[in-house]
Amino acid sequence: MAKNTVRPQANPSTNIGQAKLASSQQTSIAWFYYILPPILLSAITVLVYWPSMHFAFQFDDVANITKHFSIRHNTFRELFMTGSRWIAYWLNAIHFSIGRFDPFSYRVGNLIIHTTNGLLTFCITALALTNLKKESFFKNNALLIATITTALFLLHPVQTQTVSYVIQGELEGLATLATLSMTTCFLVFCRSQSVFVKGIALLLLYIFGFFSCYTKEIAIVAPALIVTIDWFFIAQGQWVSFKKRLWLHATIFGEVLFFYRSWFGFFSNALTLKNVAYNNIGNVLTPNPTDKILPYSFFISQFKVILHYLWIFIWPFSMSVEYDWVLSRGFFAPDSFFPFLGLILIGYSIVRMLIKNHANPIAFGFIWFFICIAPRSSIIPSSELLVDYKTYMSSLGWLFVIASALVGLFTALTENYTPSFLHTPGLSSITCSLLLAIPFGSATFLRNQVWSSGVEFWGSIIKNAPGKARAYNNYGVELSLGQKKYREAIPYFKKAIAMDKKYPDPCNNLAVCYGSLERIDEAIEALKQGLAINPYYPEGYNNLASFLIHKKDYETAKKVLATALKLRPYYGKAFFNLARACMAQGDNETACEHLKSACTKADLDTDIGFATWAQLALQVKKYDDAIFAYKKVLEINPQYPEAVFNLANAYHLAKQFPQAIALYEKLAQQNPHDYKIAYNMGESYFMMGKPQEALVTFQALRQHNVSFPHLSLRIASCLEKLGQISQARTELQQCITSSNSNPDIKRLAQNELAKLRTAS
Repeated sequence: MAKNTVRPQANPSTNIGQAKLASSQQTSIAWFYYILPPILLSAITVLVYWPSMHFAFQFDDVANITKHFSIRHNTFRELFMTGSRWIAYWLNAIHFSIGRFDPFSYRVGNLIIHTTNGLLTFCITALALTNLKKESFFKNNALLIATITTALFLLHPVQTQTVSYVIQGELEGLATLATLSMTTCFLVFCRSQSVFVKGIALLLLYIFGFFSCYTKEIAIVAPALIVTIDWFFIAQGQWVSFKKRLWLHATIFGEVLFFYRSWFGFFSNALTLKNVAYNNIGNVLTPNPTDKILPYSFFISQFKVILHYLWIFIWPFSMSVEYDWVLSRGFFAPDSFFPFLGLILIGYSIVRMLIKNHANPIAFGFIWFFICIAPRSSIIPSSELLVDYKTYMSSLGWLFVIASALVGLFTALTENYTPSFLHTPGLSSITCSLLLAIPFGSATFLRNQVWSSGVEFWGSIIKNAPGKARAYNNYGVELSLGQKKYREAIPYFKKAIAMDKKYPDPCNNLAVCYGSLERIDEAIEALKQGLAINPYYPEGYNNLASFLIHKKDYETAKKVLATALKLRPYYGKAFFNLARACMAQGDNETACEHLKSACTKADLDTDIGFATWAQLALQVKKYDDAIFAYKKVLEINPQYPEAVFNLANAYHLAKQFPQAIALYEKLAQQNPHDYKIAYNMGESYFMMGKPQEALVTFQALRQHNVSFPHLSLRIASCLEKLGQISQARTELQQCITSSNSNPDIKRLAQNELAKLRTAS
């Protein structure tokens, strides 16, 4: 009979520990793969956009940033809840405090907003798809779809218009940031099992809801987007589940409507088709520049626009910052009727999808897109028929559809053969993000070069929108003011004038070119033509005054400048020209006051502006003003030529000798061979009543064989004050007998010597 054998039993505690370790490792890997793709894509996005961080401001950025006078003074307290876009104005005030009008800070801010929106896009997509209860293509490929959607959102060339268009990046980007933050908080609230986490998510949801109302008006769609997210990914088409959160949706809608209550009149007019818009100068959408843009005409013209918005994300090679499209002539016009049929087909497809599956994710993507685009592309007329940056928030839905299609195609192609390294969802998502980043990142980098200069920017628009007068005018501006190519710019201004007879800007710019070519009479005529079109154009009056000053008609120029300042009280260039007129008449005192106003009350608060004021203030002996102005110069531009030296001289002339000496000493250390610094420092010591220090400074100059006309006289004066009378006489005698001394200096030395002899 065989002996019973006892098999060793596994230690239960060991098995449990190994199971926990394996589970922990799997969880760690899962989180790693969910974190790495969006971070990797964000880093690539930064690399793609980073070369453009120093690109100059373009188009409306100039008006809304560099010419926005209040940017200098705006504070959070003063701006808080003062308008529907106050957050963007507050951000610009922060950027101004960092680098004034250096584009770097503003563009970095936009890049931060964009990459944050990309991260939120990943979070929303991943949270929504992984929450699906039933096994499906979308749930099984949640990580890959989220990664590709994020890659497309961050690196698609269409997004360059929002990221690089500074003011729109701050408006559209912030509105999207607030909306996506609300959506993320809602998903976290619905998915979390922790009461604490749910409470924090709910609180943040309402906070972001409040701030969304002060980013840009398009954020009003946020409550509708959250309802959509709920139906498709939380309730998943089940009314019983959805109605449990009706209270939450009601409070979100209520909050947003409360803070948009001042817009109720606008909404009422919109719904009753009473709102109208007018053409922007140089951008005419109607047959005649003075025609109104009516709701019906705008609505039927949006069919082609919506299809364009969908198409550019598939074929991003026909983009332009501006388009020369015009309103459709009627519903049955080809550019209205056929796009309408296309949209009907899309709508029919969405309905069919929803009939089969009440929570079809593809239908969700389309619905998100149409909710976001509806306020801009429906019955609310605008002076802009289409602009690609308006797709920024809506793009998430459409890109989700495109990403799902790409993943479906990838799945179909690899159904029979899949490389082993793609078996892991995490590795496949990283691989796909890199594969997409190469072509899309390259395309975005190339497209973004449009923003590299004004010539590139407006040249591209002329190429893609040749029917827009504004493009020709602004391209001419870049040629004339930017590159000093005045003759080459003239034909562009003339073409803009011919295209739009109600457009005053090219008349004014044409006058500038004529003036630069010394064709003053032609310049004046061109300005008068522009002012006849728009008599409320301060730039026109200022430029007219410049030409009148050139013709020495100073009094008329002053009257014209008074009109310019009445229209724009903070117009620094007008104050500057007033100063020119006064200086030409010999009234430097009044000229100095005008320059002071230009720098302290108006927008000529630049290093050159303050330096010009300081220089004239020294001439009229307003030394305190000169000191203040030179300090501002150095505050704005610490490297401004001669600014520190001139400030030291201003201190000296104002008899503030300790401050002058401190600056002279600093300058002497930096420039030991600039002997005028040492001489002026000696003068300050002497005037301060420190003859010993002054004597040491002056004698050091003599040892370096430096010749200043009054050097011998100053050394003699120092010796006299120190009681060294005989040495002082010897110094003066040598000055008198020296062949290098000019007659005036010899005469002064003789007078001083006579005084010493008399005193003795």
